[in-house]
Amino acid sequence: MYSDALIAAKIARLETTLGSVLPSGKLESIPVDHCHSMVRSLEGIYDHARKLPTRGFTPEEQQFVANERLRCPLDFAYFAQRYWLIQSEGQTLKPLYPLWESQRLILAELARQEESRWRSRHPDGLLCNGLKGRQLGFSTLAEALLGHRVVTQTYVKGLVASDVPQNSGSQGIFGMLELGFQHLPWWLKPGVKFWNTDSHLVLANGSSIIVESGKSMKGGLQEEGGQKGQLGRSKTYSVGHLTELSTWEYAETIDDALMPAIPQTPRTLFLKESTAKGRHNWWHEEWLATEQGLTRSFNIFIPWYAERSKYWLPVPDGWVPADDTLAFAARVRDKGPQYMRRAVTLAKEQLYWYELRKAEAIHKGHLYKFLEEYPAEPEEAFQYSGRSIFSIETMDRLERQAKPLVDLWQVAPHGELKEDREALLRELAAEQRIDRERLAAERLRAASALPEGPGPQTLVVESPPE
Repeated sequence: MYSDALIAAKIARLETTLGSVLPSGKLESIPVDHCHSMVRSLEGIYDHARKLPTRGFTPEEQQFVANERLRCPLDFAYFAQRYWLIQSEGQTLKPLYPLWESQRLILAELARQEESRWRSRHPDGLLCNGLKGRQLGFSTLAEALLGHRVVTQTYVKGLVASDVPQNSGSQGIFGMLELGFQHLPWWLKPGVKFWNTDSHLVLANGSSIIVESGKSMKGGLQEEGGQKGQLGRSKTYSVGHLTELSTWEYAETIDDALMPAIPQTPRTLFLKESTAKGRHNWWHEEWLATEQGLTRSFNIFIPWYAERSKYWLPVPDGWVPADDTLAFAARVRDKGPQYMRRAVTLAKEQLYWYELRKAEAIHKGHLYKFLEEYPAEPEEAFQYSGRSIFSIETMDRLERQAKPLVDLWQVAPHGELKEDREALLRELAAEQRIDRERLAAERLRAASALPEGPGPQTLVVESPPE
């Protein structure tokens, strides 16, 4: 659905199967403008009160609708570019496409992973962790990806959840999916069986989306003396979107209850994303474990500068970047390509925004918040999330001036060292005793297996040396 090579292969296979009934013998890639024109035309023949068209399709309309109903399930980009609408900056509706570069990075990594897993016959689907700066379109794209699955595929069970109910429901991420679904063309949208805002959407094609939240994993049961809720327990979800994970209550139940509910199948799509909020919490440990290849997921990091149109300011005449701003630009030039998958040179407008916003954060004593919400690297997001007795400037200076590690020593009080030594000696003595007993037992078994001679035999078992 995301890799160009796989999409082409699926289209070719479908054309081989259905070519005789397709008007031109193949699926068409119809231009965006023509699709929008047909949407407006077909909207004019639909009676929303009766939920029925006022007339039948013309041959041209029938051919167009049949093509789109077959083409859209195979290709997310084709579907979203033509039919998925989003709210723009909280003001107007607009098509999801063209994507921001930050969103193109996410989709490109999904495509790369999809193709890699297909070629290696990997049994699992696409499960990713997205660490990113604020307002870079991850949630918007994620809800479109889920919307595409439940609209165009049958019997897909989906889950969306944020940290608290108000961020999960119709005023939060579920509202993004509802908006896109509501504005789909009537001839492409499956029927609705049940639709409860803030709660669920159940479609006639057997697919559904359920709304939960990290807060609900605590739940009223615990407040009444019972056990906390466990998201995903006794359920199965093949697609999902979890956000604001750094502020979830009891996020560890994602591992205990939710992950076992996500089937290991190529059709699985599960997107987890958040900014950072401190070290050694669940989100940080999940990121580190995934970096080491210990989870089912893969990591995607989106730095704040990934979308040039988002964070910039006009540069005043005579502005000269500060030394640390120039050092930051050089760091991005060196490290940015591993995240952006291209050469990176920050524009002066981006550097001016960075210098001004950073200076404001320092003045207000909130530099740690600035770095966790607008990180340039994963280590920066997690390293500086939270307060310290040392200022951020001091830690930055120490990091820049640090020399390579030569050796590492641990200093402990004599009493602790003595206790550790005695414990080690006791452990060693116990291991030696076990070894002696095992050796004696082996010798007895070996002796009992000797063939009997013509007369009585005397068996001598030597004691193992002390």
